Amino acid sequence: MERYRFFATTIRGLEDVCAREVKSILGLPKLPELGWGRIFFEGPLEAVYELNLWARTMHKLFLLLYRGRFESLEDIYRAARGLDYTNIIRPEQSFAIRAERVGKHDFTSIDVASTVGQAVIDSYMASKGVRLKVNLDKPDVEIYAFVRDDEFLLGLNTTGPSLHKRGYRVFKHPAALRTSVAAAMLYLSGWNGRGVLLDPMCGGGTIPVEGALMTRRIPPGSFRGLEFAFLKLALFDPGDFSARREEALARSNRDVFHVIGMDKFTAYIEGAIRNARSAGVDDTIRFLVGDATRLTDYLAEEPTHVVVNPPYGVRMKLRGLRKLYRAFLASLSEATGSCRLVVITSARGTFRRAAEAVGVDVLEEKKIMHGELVASIFLCQVGEGQG
Repeated sequence: MERYRFFATTIRGLEDVCAREVKSILGLPKLPELGWGRIFFEGPLEAVYELNLWARTMHKLFLLLYRGRFESLEDIYRAARGLDYTNIIRPEQSFAIRAERVGKHDFTSIDVASTVGQAVIDSYMASKGVRLKVNLDKPDVEIYAFVRDDEFLLGLNTTGPSLHKRGYRVFKHPAALRTSVAAAMLYLSGWNGRGVLLDPMCGGGTIPVEGALMTRRIPPGSFRGLEFAFLKLALFDPGDFSARREEALARSNRDVFHVIGMDKFTAYIEGAIRNARSAGVDDTIRFLVGDATRLTDYLAEEPTHVVVNPPYGVRMKLRGLRKLYRAFLASLSEATGSCRLVVITSARGTFRRAAEAVGVDVLEEKKIMHGELVASIFLCQVGEGQG
């Protein structure tokens, strides 16, 4: 079976989580190589179907066309000009170059896009005698050029818009967590459907919905229907993908799982229920209006996995945040004999001091970029360890 080179983009700081997920989905013999907000690996062409359908922590999947070092724009032109595009772009199709540049250079990302675009046109003209059309708004084919310091990557976008845009959200919380970050936090917690999953400040329900989708084995890419970039590429068969998608949906798990979403604001719980219903997992999640600082007043069972996106202090003063974190951790310690806790916050010092004061063990901290905000994900043990 022919092997292809790929790279996938993900949340900066969670590349290792994405790598483990990709290895599991594809059954790779080793972990993908970790990069800066991306991972690199080899696999069969069918990996495009499987990852766009099943990956939860990946944003976009690219077929790697070129990876190398450069010294000037002329080097970038030569590298892009030397590739054959006739097997990925049909003569009647349009294309666009999307460029991203990080580091110190004497050129801009616009220069990179222009240089690579001309190289693609020149290469195709030499091979087919056809001048390809450029469409920057709605191209049939998107090629991404990434320049970081002296490294140049050229990739074919097989995904389209980022996979974190699941398509099930009908209610938008003002401080919503990215679905890919929620999924990564759930993986870090060890959630696998056994035990009780709790998000005590669930807002619009992203964490419990993602947790339910995981245990029900519902592919997150299924919400997009056939809206994937690869379906316009000559390399792929839309019929084959449709059959795989239907087969995956038919195998979804209908067992009963214990997933709880709680928030003190009724409007958020109502919105979370709408999102869960849209995702088809409203029968899997029990939603409660309740206070995360008084968990024993609302919970009938002990949570074994708690994953939460609490306020960071953006809308709450520091004094109130300290009080909230301590009261929540104390309440959780009272509500369970043992659980794994995963928390995301930009108020890292405030959370660490609250955990120390209450006796919650911080096992690991991962610093990530959540949008434009630097945040930390904490993996903690509450109560007796799980071994």
